[in-house]
Amino acid sequence: MDNEKSPAPKPGYGKRPVWQWVVIYLIVAAIVYALIYFLFIKGDNGY
Repeated sequence: MDNEKSPAPKPGYGKRPVWQWVVIYLIVAAIVYALIYFLFIKGDNGY
């Protein structure tokens, strides 16, 4: 057997691209917004 490893990861493989951070931020922001909406805003029947 040769001393070959599995395909080498691309440079920067361990770091997430900027667009992935943006997607993660949007998902987290949507969850936080939904929690705030359902806990505080929707429970308020008055204006």
